[in-house]
Parts: sequence; structure tokens; C-alpha cells
Amino acid sequence: MRSLLISALVLGPSLFACTEAGLEEDGGADLAGQDEKGDAVPGIEVQARLAPGTVDATITTATPRPGFVFFAAEGTKVNLEVTHAGSSTGLDTLLKVYGPRLADGSYPKTLASDEDAGYGKLSKISGLDISIPGFYLVEVTNGAAATPTASAKARLKLSCTGVCTTDAPVAPFGLDLRWYQRAAERRALSLQSYAAATAKVAAKVAAGVPSNWGVILDIDETTLNNSAYQHSRAELGTGYSPGSWTDWVNKKAATPIDGALAFTKKVKQLGGKVVFVTNRMGGTECPQTEQNLAATGFTYDQILCRPQGQPSDKNARFDQVKMGMEVVAFVGDNILDFPALTQDLRKQPETAYAAFGESFFVIPNPMYGSFEKNVD
Repeated sequence: MRSLLISALVLGPSLFACTEAGLEEDGGADLAGQDEKGDAVPGIEVQARLAPGTVDATITTATPRPGFVFFAAEGTKVNLEVTHAGSSTGLDTLLKVYGPRLADGSYPKTLASDEDAGYGKLSKISGLDISIPGFYLVEVTNGAAATPTASAKARLKLSCTGVCTTDAPVAPFGLDLRWYQRAAERRALSLQSYAAATAKVAAKVAAGVPSNWGVILDIDETTLNNSAYQHSRAELGTGYSPGSWTDWVNKKAATPIDGALAFTKKVKQLGGKVVFVTNRMGGTECPQTEQNLAATGFTYDQILCRPQGQPSDKNARFDQVKMGMEVVAFVGDNILDFPALTQDLRKQPETAYAAFGESFFVIPNPMYGSFEKNVD
């Protein structure tokens, strides 16, 4: 949230004033995500920043409401159109413009909407007057009478009388992302945690463990570093959304967290099993995840992704693993990566943390997590 508050200062006092004036809260943009990964709600998928010119939006059953962010200065007249050239034949569209973007990252008011003012059943918004400088969101989707198709292309054109370009960021990066990507301390803490886990596992094996033993690790921000995804979303002034996350997973571009690869290799050398329990979705994201793990050098015995339609709670999957082996260590970046624990632990005495450093090992992640819902 720190980065969103700073954005009001970057865009100037006029945008901050619109927050004070209390723009309408109804009719605003319902952005996809708005919750932690794995439990997000559907909505507008913010895909890119839009400058004067054209961009091809793909409307699919998985992403039926693509959105694009653009800047407009005070006094600018904005024109938006889904053009016949470059769009799928017979396409029926709806355009909506929301804004301006407020300090909390929302687009609280619908400023314009059109369904059929363009060519055929295509949409066109002409001469939209901008009275407050800032960032705005345009949504392109199927018209009310459209027959949904698996995939359709809509070529969206932006033109302006006035200023629709700026070098200013939609929102400056927050300290959480800057720390994660730039701080020596983040790498040091990850290496420290994995070194402690390695030493403890080795000591347990030396003391004697059943023949069938192993460890359980989370994947995101525990085994694989996805901060490049968080960076790309921050550039758009937004966060996680289901569609953008699946696109990232499909790229298989996540990199190993410091210490994770050496830890899993040591577990295998000691005769243990490596099991991943992740809330990446089974079917749609698990195969790509396995390919990403393999490409970065990880070897493992089992991966349990989140079953389609099932809650993100991992405890049932933990129990499934424990039926087949003794788990000597859990590694995660979220308190929910550890059996039966929740954020309520934060209110407990220090004795409630006895398992940490013994069988539970935490990897730092200030970018997102179940902590975001804590109100006290």
C-alpha cells in the first residue's frame, strides 16, 4: 500500500484532491485479483499500458475483460475505438472507461461506455473530456448480445487532442518489491534459513530417522523467485490477477531462490524425498511448473498442486504426504505453508514458535501473503 499512497504525490495535488472530494464509489472498475494468489476474484485483467496508437486485445473465455491503462492530462479529449481493421470478423464489443486512478489503486467511476457507435457492432468513444490529470483504465469486452467465442481479437485505438503520454510511473514501486529485488539482506536471510534447514535435517538424519523420510517445500517465493512478475504488475499500478499469473507461469521464467537448490540436493544426497506442495493450479499450471523446476535444476519426488475447484488450504495435502513418509522439515514463505498454522500465531507467546528453527523454516517475502488480511 505504501507505493499506492506515493502515487498521489507523483500525479500531483489535483489527483489527490479528487480523493478528498469523494468520487462516486459505485460504477467503478472491478479489477481481477483483489485477494491473495489462489483465491482471487474475476474481473478486469489489466494487461498493458496504452499509448496513442493501437494495441491488440484478445478476448477469451479465460480472460473475457482485458483492460489497459492510459494517461491523460487535464483538458485532453480522449478518443477510443475498436477498429474494424485488425479485429475479428463479426465482433460485437463494449468499451468502458474508468477513472481517474486514486491513491488506493482503484478506478472508482465509470466515465464513458459504448457498445455500437463504431463500425458495425464495434465500440467507439469520442471526445471524452478529461478534467483531472492522471491514469485511466479502458476495458474492452464482448457486447451484451455477443455470442462468446474461445478467442477473439479486438484492435483498440487511442488518440487524443491534448496530452496522453507521460514518463511518470502509474505508481512508484513500493519498498516491499524494492527490498525483495535489491536488498542484500533478502538474499542473506534466504541463505541463512536454508543453511539452518540443511544443518537441522542433517543432524536429524545422523541421529536416526525412518527409511522413508523427506521434506515439504512451498514453491512460490520459497523455491522459485517470481519477483519479475510482481515487478511487471507494479509497472501497471496493480497486483496479482489470475490471467496475468497464468501467463507468467506459462513463460516458465521463475528463477531459484537463494539456497533452495543446494538444500534440495542435500536432502536427496542424504537419502530423503523432496515434495512440493503449492497453490499453483493443477491441470492449468502444474505441468508448466514442473518444466520450470526441471529447467532450473531441481529434482524432486512429488509435487502436489492445488486441485481445481478446491480451497487453497494445504493441510489435506500435508496429511496426504505424511501418510507415506515422515516429514522432518517444512519450508515456506507464508505461515499457511506450515501445518495447522494461521496468522493467529502472531498473537501467541514465543513458546508457540518452538517448531521454527527445528522443523519449520521461513523464507522472507514482504510482497504478498496471508498477512495482507491482518487488521491489527
